[in-house]
Amino acid sequence: MASFIRRLFGGKKKKAIRKDSITGRSHTWPTPYLSKLEGTQLQPGQSLIVRGVVTGVDRFDINLTTGPNVEGEPLDNVVLHVGCRLKEKKVVLNSYLNGEWEKEKRVRCPFKSGEEFDYRIRAHENHFEVFIEHKLVAKFEYRLPLNAITHLFINGDIELYAVSWEGKYYTVPYAADIPGNFYPGRKLFVSGITTKKSKEFIIDLHSGNDIAFHFDSRFKDKVIVRNTQSEGNWGKEERDGEFPCRKKRNCDVIIYCDEAQFKCYVDGALFCVYNHRMSPRNIDKLSISGDIELQGVHLK
Repeated sequence: MASFIRRLFGGKKKKAIRKDSITGRSHTWPTPYLSKLEGTQLQPGQSLIVRGVVTGVDRFDINLTTGPNVEGEPLDNVVLHVGCRLKEKKVVLNSYLNGEWEKEKRVRCPFKSGEEFDYRIRAHENHFEVFIEHKLVAKFEYRLPLNAITHLFINGDIELYAVSWEGKYYTVPYAADIPGNFYPGRKLFVSGITTKKSKEFIIDLHSGNDIAFHFDSRFKDKVIVRNTQSEGNWGKEERDGEFPCRKKRNCDVIIYCDEAQFKCYVDGALFCVYNHRMSPRNIDKLSISGDIELQGVHLK
């Protein structure tokens, strides 16, 4: 929904990151970074995802503002300021309204120079939820309406490799058609948060009445079961791999389809490969069920 316009004010020394086009790490860009939100206003249920690598030892900031005046005077209002103070090992949450900073809230900052970072800011009816490294660390009540936000400004000792607004409120179980089917080269992204009582969540890719790929994350057994169901009969399960999911955390799953197999990533790391047992070109639907609050589902 957003068209991003970058303003680059000089480079910084680069840090090496894991290059991977499937998980979005194919290239980086420096800060400052300013983007204008175009089209519809932000809606409750949507999430801002910011990922990159820390390149310095001082600080970096994420600001949701009411305009493009982000440096110098006068500054536009900042609906939400998320400032990572690396030396203090704190993340500061605040608002800047009518020329003055409001009362701040502080949580722990886990990042060091050279490390990758993952920030999520999810909008709700009356507040933001802030996730750091997939963990909910704070809730921040609105001090200006959500629809006042027009720009995103990111600055500081980082380089970015992913900035996006996505998601909505979803109903689980969730089901959707796959336009054009799931042919090689496509990938499915699923993001959600589990609870303390989560037992499992399941992602199924359907081929007519069959299930071409079954991805079943079971917390009690600490295993992700992969399988195929053909004509009502399940095949041989694949269960290897260290269990990567945690309760009360955000979890990202990417299922990438190539000619011979699915490649499955969990939180940006390759978890498994699964050889096709039926043609992926006939996969026409997906479904998600179980103990998960979905935050984003999209297909590329």
